[in-house]
Amino acid sequence: MSQLIHYNNCPACDAEGLKPILTAKDYTVSNELFAIVECTACTLRFTQDVPNIDSIGPYYKSENYISHTNTSKGFINSLYQSVRKRTLKQKRKLIEKTTGLKTGNLLDVGSGTGAFANEMKQSGWQVTALEPDEDARKVGHDLYSIDLTDIS
Repeated sequence: MSQLIHYNNCPACDAEGLKPILTAKDYTVSNELFAIVECTACTLRFTQDVPNIDSIGPYYKSENYISHTNTSKGFINSLYQSVRKRTLKQKRKLIEKTTGLKTGNLLDVGSGTGAFANEMKQSGWQVTALEPDEDARKVGHDLYSIDLTDIS
């Protein structure tokens, strides 16, 4: 049975006001439902009751978890690759707009295969990318020549 992490306070600002926003279904790996909550102070949205470090592994090891395999086999995965290419640029532009910086230092925690870290690095940012999954780190290195650091 999986051990869950339940937040009583916001993991970003430590405020106590958390409100349920929606329930998201994991269609690709587990078919489980996960609650998404929002901090009433800082508006961070995050998954509530996530599996802890000892029980989350199977979610990431699934061949259907594209963030760690980077496959484009099949229509859905091919579509994901196209959408990701666009959203990576949008994320970079959001960071640049929010910070007012075109370059700087960036910490990417949970980097997957390093696609976002690569987008930022290609745009001149100094990136430190952290990823606990060894297989994802290897894919990131093979794809982007990025060294992803183990955080486990």
